[in-house]
Amino acid sequence: MPPASPKEDITEIRKRLQQLELREALTEQEMKSLRKTIDGYGSSISRGLWIVGGGFIMAIVSWISQGGLNGK
Repeated sequence: MPPASPKEDITEIRKRLQQLELREALTEQEMKSLRKTIDGYGSSISRGLWIVGGGFIMAIVSWISQGGLNGK
């Protein structure tokens, strides 16, 4: 195989650079998408914990209002 000319080398380097830039852009988009998904999971978990905590508080208030502290 004959040695490549400098012009062919530069063309090949430019093609590889374009491919790397494209991969980088795609990776950045995937990372943004993953961050949004993770943030969504975090807010859902937080909301669920608030609901569970509210349920416990309601149960305690109900127990107290029904005379749970009377000792009978």
